Amino acid sequence: MNTLFVAAFGQMALAFWAMLALASGDGSSHSLLQQFSGSLGFLQRSNSQPERRYSSENTSYQQRNIRRNIYEIDAPATQQDAVDFFSHVLYSVPNMAFAPVEVPEGPFTTFTKQVSTMGPATSDSASIKSVMDAGTDVYRINFSHGTRTSKLAIARIIRQLETQPAPAGVTSAGHYMVNPKAILGDIQGPKLRIGRFQPNVDAVGKGLGNSDAEFVELKKGDEFTFDTSDIKGCKTRVQFKFPEILRSMEVGNVISLDDGNLTMRVISVDTNAPSVKTVVLNDGILSSRKGFAVPNIAIPVDLFSEKDVKDAVFCYALGLDFLGISFIQRMQDLLYMKNILLDFANSAYYQPLCARMNELDGTVFKHDEEDPEMEDILDGFYKERFLPYKHIFMTKMPEKDDVGIGLIPKIEKQPALDDINGILNVADGMMIARGDLGVETEITNLPVIQKRLVQLCRLVYRKPVIVATQMLESMRTSPMPTRAETTDCANAVYDGADAVMLSAESATGLNPAHAVRTQRLILMNAENDPYFNAEQLLKETLLNVNFLDKFRATRPREVAMIKSLVEPELKVISGWNARHPVLHISTEMIAEQIANEDIDALVMQADDHIELLQWVATKRFTLPFIFITHNINLARRMQLTWSVKPFVIPRGADPATFANELCNLYVTPKSKVLMVKCAENEIKSTMIFEVQ
Repeated sequence: MNTLFVAAFGQMALAFWAMLALASGDGSSHSLLQQFSGSLGFLQRSNSQPERRYSSENTSYQQRNIRRNIYEIDAPATQQDAVDFFSHVLYSVPNMAFAPVEVPEGPFTTFTKQVSTMGPATSDSASIKSVMDAGTDVYRINFSHGTRTSKLAIARIIRQLETQPAPAGVTSAGHYMVNPKAILGDIQGPKLRIGRFQPNVDAVGKGLGNSDAEFVELKKGDEFTFDTSDIKGCKTRVQFKFPEILRSMEVGNVISLDDGNLTMRVISVDTNAPSVKTVVLNDGILSSRKGFAVPNIAIPVDLFSEKDVKDAVFCYALGLDFLGISFIQRMQDLLYMKNILLDFANSAYYQPLCARMNELDGTVFKHDEEDPEMEDILDGFYKERFLPYKHIFMTKMPEKDDVGIGLIPKIEKQPALDDINGILNVADGMMIARGDLGVETEITNLPVIQKRLVQLCRLVYRKPVIVATQMLESMRTSPMPTRAETTDCANAVYDGADAVMLSAESATGLNPAHAVRTQRLILMNAENDPYFNAEQLLKETLLNVNFLDKFRATRPREVAMIKSLVEPELKVISGWNARHPVLHISTEMIAEQIANEDIDALVMQADDHIELLQWVATKRFTLPFIFITHNINLARRMQLTWSVKPFVIPRGADPATFANELCNLYVTPKSKVLMVKCAENEIKSTMIFEVQ
C-alpha cells in the first residue's frame, strides 16, 4: 500500500499540473490559477483589529536578495522580472515581495484549528489560560502519564476558563458568555513501553531523585537484554513486562525504541525466562518508559488494557468532547469501544462516578494521588461489567452511532491503513499520529500517507482530521522553530487538515504559549497565501466525475492513469453521498447560494446534529463561518472543524439577533451574511442580511 502511495501520487501530481498547463493555453498553469484565485473571496481583517507595521528600513528585502543573486534562475529573464514574479506568487498587491508579514496584536482567528497537549508546563490556571489566549481551540489530555485526578483538575480549569466577559454589543447573561473549547482525552492504548532505569549517577545537572536522571547511554554494538524482572534497568538490561511478546520474538527481528530514535536487532531468544538479547544498531540514549515497537510484526496483546477501559469511561463521565484511541487497527476496534461506552452510560456506575467528580470539584485534593472512591467505582465497572461481557462488546453491533463523545482513531499502524475506509465509516474524525506511524511503517512514505489521509477525510468522508507529532518540536527548548518545521506545519494547512497538534511543545516546553502563537502565525500566513484558495479548489475539482473528460482527447495516457487512481474514490464518494442524500443535497444548496448571492460570511444554527456543518466546512470557503447553538456540547465539538467559530446562544436570546451582533463584531461592515437554520441535518430556513 505504501509503494502505491508513492508511485501513484507522484505520477498523478505531474500529470495533473501538466493538464493545467495545457488548459491555460500558454504552456503554463499560471493563468488558470490566476482565474481560480481571482474568482474566490478572501477573508478581510477586521477594521477593529490593531496591527503592528514594520518600519520602512526593515522592508528593503528586494535589494538585499538581488545582491545575493538568489534570482539567478531560468524562468524570469531579468532581475526585475524575478521581483515581479515573486511579488505575484507570494503576495497580493500592494505588498512588496518578501516584505515582513504584518502581525496582528492580541488574539486573532485562523481557519485551521490548533490542538495543544496539556502537561507539566500547562497544568495550572495561568498556564492554561496563556495557551487559550494564544489560540488553542482543542485541549488534549494525555492519559499515558499522570493520575486521573490530575486530568480531572485540568479539565475543570478549562471549563472554568470558558466563561469570559462578553464583548460590548453582544447579548449575554450577566455580562458573561461561554467561549466553548473542546477537550480530547487521549488513552494510551497498547503502546508497549519498557520499564524504568536506575538513576544515572553520571547525569550532569540532574538530581538522582528526578525521573530525568533515569536513562542509559548506549553505543552501536552494545548488547542489551529485555526481560520481565521488575528490578530497575541498567546499561545492559531493562524490564519489558509482556512475556507473551518476548516469547514470540525471533532472531533477526528489529526492535524500534523511543519513536525510532534507537534500534536493536534480536540475536537470541530465551522462551523459558522469557528474555530477548539484542545488539544495538545506533548510538543513543534510552530513558524510562519509552515506547517499544516491532515494525510489521503482529503483536499478541489486547487492544484495550484495564487502564484503557477505565480511562475511556472516566473521559465519558467527565464530559470530554473527544476520545483519542491509540493504535487502532480496524473498524471493529471502534465498534468495540462504542459498546463499552454505551454499556457504561446505562450501567449503575455512571451516575456515582459523575457525582464523585462533582464532589471533588468543590474540594482540595492531591493531584498526584488517585482518589480511592473514584477508583473503586471504576474498578467495579471493569470487573462487574466489562470482563463478563468483554466478548460481547467485541462482536456485537452498537445500538447507536453517536455515543455522546466523538471517537478519534489515531492512525499509527499499517493494519489501520489497510482498513482505513472501514475505520472512517464509523469514526467521528481522525488523527494522523506521525510518530508511531513513522515507526510502524516506512518513514519515507509519511508525507504521501499524510496527504492521502487528509484527502480521504476532507473530500470523501467529510470528517475532521488532525495532523500531529513534532510540528514545532524544536520549540520545546528554542524560541524559534526550524525552517523545516515551519514548512511542515504550513504544508499540513495546504493539504487541507482541519487541525494541527502540539505535543511536547505545549506539554513540557519552555514557553507553551509562545509555541501556540508561533504556530498560529504559520497557519495565518499559509491561509493568506493567494494561492491557498486555488489549491483547495483544485483538490476538490480533481474528484469530480466530469473533470477528466476535458482532457481525454489531448492527454489520453495521463487521463487513463489519473482515472485509475481516482475511480475508487469516486465510487466511495458516490456511495457515501447516496447513503447521506440529505447532507449531500443540503451542502450543495448552501454552496450554490453562497456563490449566487455573493455571500461574504456564513452563520449556521443547529441544536441537534453537526454533520451538515462539517460537510459545509469541507468546501473550504475562506469566509467567516459562525455556528450558534443552545447545545454547548455541539459547540465544543465543532472546535475541531476547520474554520467554524462556535458560540452558545444565551438563554432567552433571539438567535437571529445574536447572530447579527456576532457578525457586527467579527465580520467586516457592509458584508452580506447568509444565515441557515438547521434541524436533523436539514435546512429549515435561510435568510440574508447585511452587517451594519
